[in-house]
Amino acid sequence: MVAVASLLMACYSLVRSAAAFVSTRRNAAALRAHFPATSIDATTIIVDRRGGCPLYFSNDPMRNLYTEWSAEDDRLLWENKDQSLPKLASMLGRGLRGVGARLDKLKDIDSPAYERLFVHKNPKISDDSTESKGKLTPVMEVLRRIRWDGTLSQSDFTVMYYDRVDETIEEAEFDSANESVKGKEELFVFAIPEHRIVGVKYKDRVVWDKDQRIDCVFGSMRGNGGTIDVVIDKYDEWKREKDREEAANRARQAEVSSRVRSALGNQRFEALKDLSSRLQHPTGSLLATDQAVEAYVVSATNLFRAARAEGNGNGEEDDAATRRLHDIKALDLLSELVALLPDDILRERILLTIESTVDRLEGRKQKKSSAKKDGQDLPELNEEDLVETFVRGSGAGGQKVNKTANKVMLVHTPTQCRVECQETRSLQQNRKIARKRLRLKVDEYMNGKNSRTAIKTTKAASKKAKAKARNK
Repeated sequence: MVAVASLLMACYSLVRSAAAFVSTRRNAAALRAHFPATSIDATTIIVDRRGGCPLYFSNDPMRNLYTEWSAEDDRLLWENKDQSLPKLASMLGRGLRGVGARLDKLKDIDSPAYERLFVHKNPKISDDSTESKGKLTPVMEVLRRIRWDGTLSQSDFTVMYYDRVDETIEEAEFDSANESVKGKEELFVFAIPEHRIVGVKYKDRVVWDKDQRIDCVFGSMRGNGGTIDVVIDKYDEWKREKDREEAANRARQAEVSSRVRSALGNQRFEALKDLSSRLQHPTGSLLATDQAVEAYVVSATNLFRAARAEGNGNGEEDDAATRRLHDIKALDLLSELVALLPDDILRERILLTIESTVDRLEGRKQKKSSAKKDGQDLPELNEEDLVETFVRGSGAGGQKVNKTANKVMLVHTPTQCRVECQETRSLQQNRKIARKRLRLKVDEYMNGKNSRTAIKTTKAASKKAKAKARNK
């Protein structure tokens, strides 16, 4: 009898669940017919589990959908907790509000997140007290080991370095020949100044990182004793795990894009995609200006406002408090989408602007942006205004310098500012450097004391005067 009763109860529950599903679909269809302008799906209906009837219709795609945090995500977040919130969001590919909330949980000793990270400790996870002591192995030691260790294949390694001309992080194969930097060094990676090298990769895995203090070649600092031999042996396993993470990121990107499209509608979503594309590939400049980034955030916010006004349908405007609350939600959703952009530098700059905007809306004291510490943006140069000539160089460098026209002379016609460049043996590098110098010179001509060069000079003089006063 007990078994028969249990079977009947299971059948009854199954019938009620099916009825609830049909009811939900029927209500969704009715709502879609009643509200043709909105995108309605059965998943947007909040269902009463007891009766199978819709309690209310949620047309808020900007609600915060939880995505599970892995132990590796928590470890990375905790080890970099001193970084700014935009940098953390950029690093983890998550929205600003979600990263801030997770960090608060990791700091709460009563939370399950803290317990997983510290109480049930994984050997990979370390807090400040257990982090490997000592100094990070210098990158030149790492490069020399790769060069002279016969068990390592140089072709498997690449070096990441800061390009001072393009102001971007570039990658160079370890065994690539030196064709652009002056000197006797045959390999390009050894000709790069040591302070400009930011990382070393074995295939797709970073094994040395200056910012993150990671050294998996000799095992110092956050390498936690693991050497390059261990990395090579376990690379296939690491690669499979990385592929799974990338698949999860793609699914998250699709989910976030779907929520943004649902909030904006197809037409405004395409407009947002166009804004993002133009910001990632600006015309006439290698990097988007600060004004362009701020204009992007303002334009995106206006798209969300327009979609919200159309969704209201009654033509009534929200009061200031409600509008501010909706803008914060919209910016949080935008931050989730921006955190998945491929450009690391641009991603962090946009997130920094979003954080500043949210702070202003919430009435918090705004943080000073480090992006403007060197003054305003440099003026743009139109190629039509430039007169460029190439002449033979002189000085050290041999035939590559003395018998080729690799010296660049550049004149800005409107201001008659003139620069020369013979920094490297590469003509293309010299052309880039010349243009950067010319932008600085035109900035000084146009802005005088407010130019970037003048501000740097003033700061240096002030610092020197203070040091001199202290030494008296």
